[in-house]
Amino acid sequence: MRHLRTNAVILLITLFSLSTGIAAESSQKTLFDFTGESAESKWLSVNDTVMGGISEGRARVSEDNTLVFSGNLSLENQGGFASIRSKPTDLNLEAYEAFALRVRGDGRPYYFDIRPSSRNSATSYRATLKTQKDTWKEVRFPIDSFEYTTFGRRVSGVAPPKAGDIQSVGFTLSDKKAGPFRLEVASIRAIKTDAAAKNDKDIVETAVAAGQFETLVAALKAAGLVETLKGDGPFTVFAPTDKAFAKLPKGTVDELLKEENRDKLTAILTYHVLPSKILLASQDSETIQGQTLAIKTSGSFTVNNAKVITPDIPASNGVIHVIDSVLLPATGKKTPRQDAKSVIELAISRGVPVFNAGQFSACAAIYEVTVESLLKSNENGLREAERETLRNALRETREEESPREKAWILRRALDSVYRSLNAD
Repeated sequence: MRHLRTNAVILLITLFSLSTGIAAESSQKTLFDFTGESAESKWLSVNDTVMGGISEGRARVSEDNTLVFSGNLSLENQGGFASIRSKPTDLNLEAYEAFALRVRGDGRPYYFDIRPSSRNSATSYRATLKTQKDTWKEVRFPIDSFEYTTFGRRVSGVAPPKAGDIQSVGFTLSDKKAGPFRLEVASIRAIKTDAAAKNDKDIVETAVAAGQFETLVAALKAAGLVETLKGDGPFTVFAPTDKAFAKLPKGTVDELLKEENRDKLTAILTYHVLPSKILLASQDSETIQGQTLAIKTSGSFTVNNAKVITPDIPASNGVIHVIDSVLLPATGKKTPRQDAKSVIELAISRGVPVFNAGQFSACAAIYEVTVESLLKSNENGLREAERETLRNALRETREEESPREKAWILRRALDSVYRSLNAD
């Protein structure tokens, strides 16, 4: 076990810059990231109102960082469809052969649409997306299985689209059933087929194949540790990105690399390694370090508080998941700042489902009570700049009439303070 822990340390030290490299070499590519204030602006609504109908459908980003396509389908005035689509852009899909979607629906059948640059707005290639009510599922669509349609009607004799020509994806509902609808999308990825995606490289070789990892090779050779990590495994590695490590205070990594801090470094980094192959599913998993990681799949994949940027990168002796934050194991009694983090986590876990249910005032009330609680009861937990962020948010909500915007103002403030606390 000692050798395994040391190997995990060496591996993860040199995985600091794996994010871009592995993604380029991997069998999949994330097409849309439903985070940030600009995420919603990348999507357009096209409903039967363009033909005189009165159906309503729109795209919005939830607090869980998922895309929600919802509205009301009407059959009046010869109508009967609602749709959303991404704004055209070069998706660079030449090397990919299929799409993988993680969705939760309402039991109604939707269409997943793709549009090459040469097609007008009334035409698309589509595949049927069947959903189960309130159930998350992953579905895959080979690009050569899409059928050409114009004004919603299939047209035979048209060749499948070329992957490199695809510039837009979208969703359509036209099942001839009037009433409200809701489709939630956690991820849209381009993938290679199983045959093309098969990886005969082990975890170390997969990391090295990303390129420019001379430090990794040198460290493993110098320590004589190559053969251990090239063993049968299986292992699972949660690999933080460069940006994830940049969130740590300046000099932290240099300090951890010193010989006298090796035990601390081992505790942190082996917290990112599981002694088994775990493809992401809702579960808790014990790490080599000994503590447990909480893996959440209701919406976007998360591990503890880190978002999984690229899941399930295969290796012959395990799997790699790229994450956006460093995972820090518990170290005993909580400090005041850790208590403040827990308060924010609890508030967001309570507020998100309320907000997503459309109860914006209730969500704003939860966040407001949390902000006031942090200001009153965490005198030693928050820095002055963090406290000022919360005060400013409270002042801003006093002049805001929209309950939805009040909730967002407070949520953004809580997120900002949380990031600051997480950087400790």
